[in-house]
Amino acid sequence: MARVLVVADDLTGANACAAGFARSGMRAVTLGRSERWGTIAEFHPRFETIVVTTDSRHSHPDQVREAVAGAVRAGWPVELLSTRIDTTLRGNVGVAVEAMLETVRTLTERRVVALCLAAHPAADRVTVEGHQLLGGRRLEHTELAHDARTPVHTSKISTVLSQGTGLRIATLPLQMVTGSAAEVHAAIVDILRDDVDVIVADALTLDHLDQVAAAAAAAGGDGIQWITVDPGPGALAMAQALGLVGQSGIGALLAVSGSATELTRTQVQRLIAERRCRVVRARTLPDSAVPDVDATVPAVVAELAAAAPGEIVLLATVLDGSDLRTLAPGEGDALSAALGRITRRVLQEVRVDGLFTTGGDITAAVLDELSGQGLEVEGEVVPLAVAGEIVAGPWAGLPMVTKGGLVGTAETTIDCLDHLASMAVTRVRSVRTASSHENP
Repeated sequence: MARVLVVADDLTGANACAAGFARSGMRAVTLGRSERWGTIAEFHPRFETIVVTTDSRHSHPDQVREAVAGAVRAGWPVELLSTRIDTTLRGNVGVAVEAMLETVRTLTERRVVALCLAAHPAADRVTVEGHQLLGGRRLEHTELAHDARTPVHTSKISTVLSQGTGLRIATLPLQMVTGSAAEVHAAIVDILRDDVDVIVADALTLDHLDQVAAAAAAAGGDGIQWITVDPGPGALAMAQALGLVGQSGIGALLAVSGSATELTRTQVQRLIAERRCRVVRARTLPDSAVPDVDATVPAVVAELAAAAPGEIVLLATVLDGSDLRTLAPGEGDALSAALGRITRRVLQEVRVDGLFTTGGDITAAVLDELSGQGLEVEGEVVPLAVAGEIVAGPWAGLPMVTKGGLVGTAETTIDCLDHLASMAVTRVRSVRTASSHENP
């Protein structure tokens, strides 16, 4: 499930922020502006970090408030929220922060405080005495002061935050930030005794961001819901401080087997014997070989939810000879269609980082249910066992390996799942871009 929600005011900044989370090993997606923010919830089971752009840097403040509030409500609940700001403080910075604070306060009983970590040291943006510096110069002393659309008249962060808002702002100066961890912690505890909305912290380095975030997380404990106000590195520092980074790795892999061939049964048994694998026998309708969708979905979801990172959950209609039965007319097509519906409903409810199917009819039914137009093929694992990513639809980009029921040797299914795991690792460190009005 999503653990971090970032609301950015432009797509470029959203992508840059998401890239930082992806590099840390969290699955990240960026969503474009939408009038239907409620569909953000569709991405909760598939990504740990959701970055939404409101495309509102130059919008009227009322439009900014509405967009931020809509995105936050749709993305809740998460453990960390962030207002992604421009590194040079352009746009409706204070209005967006105030809107996020006010909205989150309606959603939680915890105290809500924003931590402004505006520095982006890798981009030569640092914060000193509450001022944002670019290349060592105040913003108003750079060419930004003459920007045709959004001229920057001040580098003082508290002034920018105060424009059009009633925010109560405190500062954490560099002399405190560069102190010991205990001193930074004590300073934040002291600030939190007052009724503040935002703490603006100085920082020259990534280590400074990490130290402030760690101190804030410790000082707030379970009693504070933190919001970061930053261009990206600050949110990542706070996510690390809260223990949200590096916990999950890749998610589980889902294998769907609807083939009853002897070779498939042999491959499945070898997979179960040699790899970490949770097995779900498809529940069937009375006096039928067709899977009962409503009965099978919860069983698969439960195993996926309990699975370790990278573990395989196998949904199979036939595991051994005792499961074999003669299909009645029409049951073959109905079986494939049911497995397709089960797969779609499972993917709607729980994170899956790779999908394996065996059986041509099963693969076609699954892709049809996922609204996929096919696979963007990267190659063959073995002859006639194809690996690629789903093209189009809500699960576009999901790694998938597929093979026929009579393809390969006893080891082929293991080879396919091993290859799928490698694809999933690569994908988890990339950023997906999706439309927030998709409807699985």
